[in-house]
Amino acid sequence: MGMFDMLLGRKPAPAARPRHSRPAPSTQFDSQHTQAGSNSQSVRKDLLKMVLRETLTRNGIPPTWISADMLRTTSPARRETGLHVRFLVRHWDPRLMEHAVAFEAEFTDRLQLLDPLANNWLMGFSWQFTMEDRSVCPALPHPATWTAPPPPSAPAPLQPNAEPSSYGDVIAGPTALEQPRPLDDVRADLERLLALRDEDMRKHGTADRAYAATRPAKL
Repeated sequence: MGMFDMLLGRKPAPAARPRHSRPAPSTQFDSQHTQAGSNSQSVRKDLLKMVLRETLTRNGIPPTWISADMLRTTSPARRETGLHVRFLVRHWDPRLMEHAVAFEAEFTDRLQLLDPLANNWLMGFSWQFTMEDRSVCPALPHPATWTAPPPPSAPAPLQPNAEPSSYGDVIAGPTALEQPRPLDDVRADLERLLALRDEDMRKHGTADRAYAATRPAKL
């Protein structure tokens, strides 16, 4: 208040209130919230590691063949923070890629058994090859092979003295290799066998004895 205001008896103007009447958020509260989120992510990472170890063990895959990185990420659709599993292939075996989809499915099933809400924070999978020696991996085939029809599978070899297998009320019939031979081929083989027998009997002089009259033996 100025001197003229005091002489004229004017009252001082009230002090202006601050725009934000609410107190600023506590730094300790933010720290606790961040720490709680970090602990939750740590528990989830340990859970994913355990599920990976069980999936490898139960399927007979050596644990040194596949490891994983648990990457923290955010879903652009839901804007929620979760984890992305990146499998690291450390040993080359073509069967791993052939069964990769089934591996992911079993991994997800085992995870949901332990945490039914895992779909809310599991953001997806990816694969990365981290083999030290990549010379064992096959090269890319000819470009035309990707769209070419698959080659016909070879028939399974026949097993000697194998019994016909049945599935329910249907009995498996003969395969392509078990089809009956033509009648002309069978007759020709029979004639050749009879001719060889007759020639052998003539050489040893047993043809006449073979067809001689039967005489009773002496007692």
